[in-house]
Amino acid sequence: MYTEHTTHTWTTHSTHNTSEGLVGYQGCRCGAQRIVTVPTHTFSPVAEVAHRA
Repeated sequence: MYTEHTTHTWTTHSTHNTSEGLVGYQGCRCGAQRIVTVPTHTFSPVAEVAHRA
């Protein structure tokens, strides 16, 4: 695909959790598209905090 610019500005259109991690579908204003993945083992641990009302 030919593009008139060398730097893409990616916008995430959607993300989906899978058993192996996160899959994201991104697009650029020029029409270029890509799929990005983040493996589960690279996720940082998250602490859950309960707030009292």
